Amino acid sequence: MTYRPHRRIAALGAVMATAALMAGCVSTGGAAPADTSGEDTAGNLILQSRFTDAEKGGIEELVENFNALGEGTVELNSIPTSTYNSQLPTYLTGSNPPDVYTWYAGQATRDYADQGLLLDVSDVWDGMGDFPDALRTLSQTDDGTEVFVPTGYYWWGVYYFKSEFEKLGVTPPTTWDEFLAVCDQIQAQGVNPITMGLSDNAWLASAWFDYLDLRINGGDFHLALLNGDESYDSPEVREVFKAFAQTLPYIDPAVLGTTQNQAMSDFAQGKSAMYLLGAWAQPSVPEDQRDDLAFFQFPIIDPDVPIVEEAPTDGFMASAKTTKSTLAKSFLEYVASPEAQAALVKGQQGTALAANPEAEQNLDALAQQGKDMLESASQVTQFYNRDAGDAQQGPADAALTQFIADPEAVDSILAQWQSAAEKVRSAE
Repeated sequence: MTYRPHRRIAALGAVMATAALMAGCVSTGGAAPADTSGEDTAGNLILQSRFTDAEKGGIEELVENFNALGEGTVELNSIPTSTYNSQLPTYLTGSNPPDVYTWYAGQATRDYADQGLLLDVSDVWDGMGDFPDALRTLSQTDDGTEVFVPTGYYWWGVYYFKSEFEKLGVTPPTTWDEFLAVCDQIQAQGVNPITMGLSDNAWLASAWFDYLDLRINGGDFHLALLNGDESYDSPEVREVFKAFAQTLPYIDPAVLGTTQNQAMSDFAQGKSAMYLLGAWAQPSVPEDQRDDLAFFQFPIIDPDVPIVEEAPTDGFMASAKTTKSTLAKSFLEYVASPEAQAALVKGQQGTALAANPEAEQNLDALAQQGKDMLESASQVTQFYNRDAGDAQQGPADAALTQFIADPEAVDSILAQWQSAAEKVRSAE
């Protein structure tokens, strides 16, 4: 799909003529169809963005290129990620909210659609071409209404430095037993095998839970658990925590009091040898060490369990309250185009893969490895909060950090996690 300027604006009369019919006849599953009867053609379209500094250059170029088309003006408003995430419900429920938002696909978006806060963008999808079915499903409400336009996705892996592994005399493991043996070898040489920055990013522990559950119980169980159809206080989850307990002797003992920045510094200095991270973390590595950076696939625990990988997907959604739905959809159509996505991922320093399969990408070795790994998986998931919903992250953080601090309390931890998860769901 190549973006064709003015197509949507030329069709505005048809949109207005059918808006009332759509509102009365289409089941939107909480998403709001566009009501163009009160369209405000004055002023800028406000894009609220949570992109980090590493990604900001790409989105600035995206906005500049769209504005140059002359269809309207998008104003970019960049917010620090932590602030953005906590304020998003306030933005969306305000009386005069921003029009378009960067966000995550999957349940993280469905939670807002279920409250009637998001614009139905199904007609944008009608012109988007051959996007993978998996990405379309991630962009839909439970009844199949599109409320999200994906721009890119990324991989997770166990990162290490090639020179450090060579110095330590170890090679990337492929199985769980090999992984534990590598941890033993590394620790015997006075290096922390594993690090995490949990004092200010407790959610990083969820990556370990996700991958252990996926490797032991498989993707279907994992998603059912995060959706509330299985229990955290179950034999299957206890098996996950048995495996997690095997890693605890190898994790930096100061991890609960270590910031993400300090953990990355320890990793770069060779004080810690391995870090389970998403590709977004690559630019945090000192520039003169990036050619030395590598990652391996999270080890296989049960070879009979189909391989599932995390592939968090980012993109855009629009407010149901926007008074500029026509311009918002024109912008989202442009966002979906191969040329726009090629420019966006180029600005993300090799940390994302374009959602549009027609987008041109110059992949470095790590990106190509990540792409191949995801494409060979039998299934992909998002990340804990994206699959379970943002409100579930707090109970997960509490359970996982408590377990790291006191693994003998696993029985009460799992019971409390299940109870907290049920309370969150009942309050939604």
